[in-house]
Formats: sequence, C-alpha cells, structure tokens
Amino acid sequence: MERFEQLVSKCKTIVRDHYAIAQDEIKKYNIYRILHLTQNEVQMCRVLADLLNPSGEHGQGAKYLGHFARIVLGLDISDEEMKDAHVYKEYPITDDRRIDIVIAYHGGFIPMEVKINARDQKSQCYDYYHFAKERDKNAFIVYLTKSGYKPSEKSVTGGAGDRLPEEAVKCISFSEDILRWLEEIKSGSSDEMRVLIDQYAGAVKEFVNVDDMEYKMNLTNKILTDTDSFRTSLEIAGTVNHAKAEIMKKLFYEFETQMQPILGKYNLELETKSEWFHYKYQATEEYYARNESTYPGLNYVIKSVNLGIDLSLWLRIEVDYKLFGSLCVFDYGAESNTGNEVGNQCDDISDELWSKLREHVNLPEKKEKKGWIIAWKYLPTGSDSTVDAIETVPDFKKMNEAAIALVDETARNAFVAKCITAMEETLLSLIK
Repeated sequence: MERFEQLVSKCKTIVRDHYAIAQDEIKKYNIYRILHLTQNEVQMCRVLADLLNPSGEHGQGAKYLGHFARIVLGLDISDEEMKDAHVYKEYPITDDRRIDIVIAYHGGFIPMEVKINARDQKSQCYDYYHFAKERDKNAFIVYLTKSGYKPSEKSVTGGAGDRLPEEAVKCISFSEDILRWLEEIKSGSSDEMRVLIDQYAGAVKEFVNVDDMEYKMNLTNKILTDTDSFRTSLEIAGTVNHAKAEIMKKLFYEFETQMQPILGKYNLELETKSEWFHYKYQATEEYYARNESTYPGLNYVIKSVNLGIDLSLWLRIEVDYKLFGSLCVFDYGAESNTGNEVGNQCDDISDELWSKLREHVNLPEKKEKKGWIIAWKYLPTGSDSTVDAIETVPDFKKMNEAAIALVDETARNAFVAKCITAMEETLLSLIK
C-alpha cells in the first residue's frame, strides 16, 4: 500500500502540473478553438494554403513560401524564384479527386496531401504522384500529418500492385515541421501577422497535443522506476475501466435519488418490468471493451400517456458516449432481441401511432427520423447541438473533463440537479 501511495503521489504531481499548463493554454483567446476549427481538416488546410500563397491575404509575397520550400522541403530555391508561384486549394484531378494543396512554380508541381483525422484512400498518393509527374519530372508527394507518419500501403500502391518508391513521398509533420516554419516566418512579420500566426500555431499545438510526448515520458519514467512501481501501474491500469464504470453507476444512482421528488408532479413511475438496458447491468467494464456503447440507462414510465395495449411512453436517461435524456416509445408485447428483458423498443412508429402520440405530446406533424426516440436533448445543456456538448456534456468514452468532474460527490449532485431541470424544461414540458 505504501508503494502504491508513493507512485500515485509522484504521478499525481506530474498530471496536476500538465493539467495546469493545459488549462492556461485553454484560457488564451484562440479564434480557431472558439469556432471549433482545430480538428477541421478543410479549414486548417485553407489557412495553411493562404500562408503559402505569394498572393495570400498576408501581404508578404513569396517570403513565407520560400521559407517553407527551403526549411521544410529542403529545396534550393529563392523567394525570387517563387514569387510567381500559384498555390491551389483542393486542386481537381481525374476521377473527381482533389489534392488538398498544390504548389505550382516555373515548371515545378508539388502536391500536398494533408491528413489530420481523415483516412487514406485507395491509391491516393500513388495517383497524385503520377498526376504530378506528368507536369514535373522531379515531382514528389508531400504527405503532411500530425506527427510525420508514412502513408498506408493502400495509398502508395497502384491498381496493378506496383508501389511508389520511398523517395516519391516526403513525410512532414505539423508537430515539428509546420510549427518550426511558423516560428521562423513569425520573426520577420508585422505585429498584425505575428498575432495571426500565433493563433494558427496555437491551433496546431492543440490538435497535435505537442506537449504530450514530454508529459508521457515523465510519467513513464516514474512508472519504470523499479519493478514494484511497474507492477503497481499494471494493477492500476487493469482497474481503471472498472472505476470509470462505477462513476456511471453513481451518476445514475444520484438520478434515481433526485428524481423521486418530481415523480408525482409529472406522473412518472420508475420502470421495473423490463429494465430495458438498465444501468445496473450495462454500466460495466464491458462498456469500455467495445467500440460501441452498451447503452446504460434509467427508465421512467409516463403514466398519464395511454398509447394502447402493451405500448408505453418513457422518459429515459442514457449514456451512449455522451449523456442525454429522451422521450421514447416501448412495446412490452414485442419480442426482446436480447433475450434478457421483457419487450423491445418500438423502432417502427406508424403514422397512426404518431398521431396518437401527438394527442399527448407536443410534437411536429411528421416524424423526422426513424427509431423509438421521439424527442431528445443532451444533458445538462438541454440542447441537441453537438457544438454545445463538446465541453459541458460528459463523454464516458473519452472521459472528458465533464465526466471526470463527476467523481466528486458534491459536483455530481449539483450536476444531476441541473440535468433534471433541463429535462423538465425541454422534455417533460412537451407532455400535454
């Protein structure tokens, strides 16, 4: 136990310091973060292309492009030779494909494929390279990724199975090459451009997690101090998913507790006949062993709504990846597709049933989407906006800060109270 406490204490200090630095970065005003553009491949490419373009909005001519060609690509070329270069965004080629960025200059043709989150396409680099070779006998592909990794085999292999030579692809990274280039061009720029370059560099650092390697190495060094520390770390790692599942269970238990006072107000009753995807059985380590969710939830029957034999309207609180509340239709007479519960969700809501639902619930004239859910909102935002949900809605797959905060009992209680208010205002208020 003493060894465990010592290891946790050492690692906690590193984690706390790293978190403090990360929070300081977040506090810095960054327009890319505010507009949620840091992971947007298209928009980040457009800014990069404009910085490279001699005719770009920066007004620096070929200065930035020249630095890029020499510092990043290793080309022996002057700014003067680059002054008439054209930089194209989403350059169209055969088969309706588009190269992210193309630099064309005095017979030179440089295609750049940028990968932030998107996956490689079949023969993508192969086709781009041969397209470029028709325009420049010395052409090569610039493959820009977060950390400088190589393109996949399927990307560099042609339809006949022939593969591009290694020298046909130059791999560069946002984490080193682009950040180094941005720092270089910033030094000779106007005050206005320095601010804009800093903003872009900040966005790049955010999506590549540029400080993570040093942070991970610091933790790794503590873990590898001796065999006992490493063994302890393995035991902790093996228990983490169980601990995360326990957070979900405690959250749902708090929902059960705080929902009690409003059950009579909205004619609700805790559902116990089916216990359809109930958190008691679904909020387990299995949730983290699968890519998809196990859909842990808590169900309440809305007794004031009579839909006919076997049909029931529920208020359901559920974790997919993120937490949300919904109004949904359940059919106790349907065959369960799991074999464990009574009934099944009513995924096929007929026009007749929709009309009946509209007698009891304020709903649009036509159902917009298939499925048993007739209305839903993220919690605690009471919104269906994914943008609003990024920071404030707990994500139990990613374990974002909103989810981590639920470890604290006081914070968890306040959070649940806020969620219940949101459900009252956005879901239960729909009941006539």
